[in-house]
This record gives sequence, C-alpha cells and structure tokens, in this order.
Amino acid sequence: MTETYWIKKQSQDFFDKALKLESEGKTDEAVVCYQESLRVNPKNSQALYNLGIAYATTNKLDQAISCWRRAIWLEPRFRDELVKAFLIDDELSETVIGDDYPAYIYQKAA
Repeated sequence: MTETYWIKKQSQDFFDKALKLESEGKTDEAVVCYQESLRVNPKNSQALYNLGIAYATTNKLDQAISCWRRAIWLEPRFRDELVKAFLIDDELSETVIGDDYPAYIYQKAA
C-alpha cells in the first residue's frame, strides 16, 4: 500500500475519534483530534469543516470562519452546506464565509 493510503487512513482515524468525542459532548477533546487529523492530512476538507463547527460551538467564531473558508476552498460544496446549516442569508454569506467560489473555479480550470 502507498504512503498516501496510510496518511489518509491515519487522518480518518483521528477524524472518526473526533466525531465520537463530539457526540459525547467532549468538544474540546474533539478539536484536538480534528487538529491532529489536519496535521496528518492538511487537505482533509471534512475535518476542516467539522473543526469549524466545533469552534463555533465553543464560541471561537474567528477560528470557525477561517476553517470554513479553507474547507470551501478545498471543497466548494461546503459553502452551500454552511448556508443551509446556519440559515445564512445569501447576502450575509458573502460577509461571513467570503465569495471566493468563482475564483476557485477559475484557479482549478487554469
């Protein structure tokens, strides 16, 4: 098996542990596991998205927004999920999570 497989597996293991901790109400411990997941695989967009939720839950909104912006850059579908999850008005979504979606499309196309 390749090194990439093991990196993704280790990242997923930390992510799964974080989900379990969050479901038990241990958000601070979950944050540490999400961070470990991202240390192993910085491109784990789902871990970034969930870390943002954990930060928002603990009222660390600047960190949450930073995570969500990075998650959206890696995986644009998270923008729509955030708008739906938090019932964010379209105009407000540009202020909160940015409007770099079109720039992302052009970067990938180039």
